[in-house]
Amino acid sequence: MSLTRRELKDIKSLLARKGRREQAKFLAEGVRLLEEAVRFRFWPQKVFYSRSLLSERGERLLEKFSRRGIPPTEISARDLASMADTGTPQGIVAVFDKPETSLIKLYRRSYRKLLLCENIADPGNLGTLLRSAAAFGFELVVLSGNTAEPYSPKVVRGSAGAIFGLKVAKSDIQTLVAFLDRSGIKLVAADLEGRPVRLPARRALAKAGLILAVGSEATGLSKEILAQAAYRVRIEHCDGVESLNAAVAGSILMKEIYDYYRR
Repeated sequence: MSLTRRELKDIKSLLARKGRREQAKFLAEGVRLLEEAVRFRFWPQKVFYSRSLLSERGERLLEKFSRRGIPPTEISARDLASMADTGTPQGIVAVFDKPETSLIKLYRRSYRKLLLCENIADPGNLGTLLRSAAAFGFELVVLSGNTAEPYSPKVVRGSAGAIFGLKVAKSDIQTLVAFLDRSGIKLVAADLEGRPVRLPARRALAKAGLILAVGSEATGLSKEILAQAAYRVRIEHCDGVESLNAAVAGSILMKEIYDYYRR
């Protein structure tokens, strides 16, 4: 079937921040991403496909959505390509409702490992950090400052679908500082001036919980966040490199914390 010009315009607008904000929805495309959405039971509102572009894996996805009561809509390859953010679309695009992003509503006292991304403006870096957070058991990711929009196509794609299995909150600095004071969570700051990763007694830290804060490569963490830090840590490496990419550094630190909790 063909979509009306208005329907197509509304869907295409989700490729832009303004459209996602106004409609409170986002797009995800491709077989692998939508397989991850199914795995995490993060169900779309609508699914569109073009059979001429679809693989056997894509066909199986359509069956899963149909069984879930989300009948896919067949459209032309041209219309589907206009919805896609990639140069070689895989024949399937889905529209999702944007989930809750309030820090106060998403946080649970049982959480022991949180990630704070401050001013991580590059979508690829944020996507990688989200993927690592999911891999290393971080229960909640908090975004602040000039951090990229978590449900933009590039971040969703960069996360390799991990975004569907994570709780992601957005917070301004004042709310975040008040939250840290109230919750008693220990803030561990990634800082070039920090000490090599050495964390205190595991029992005490596990009881309080921690939030690992990662800032931009250019400016690091803000003075407001550094003032909240119980521990400032850095990754030791050869002198030939001044600093690591924010996504790489954050991922290494998350792995260190993951191993620390497993000991």
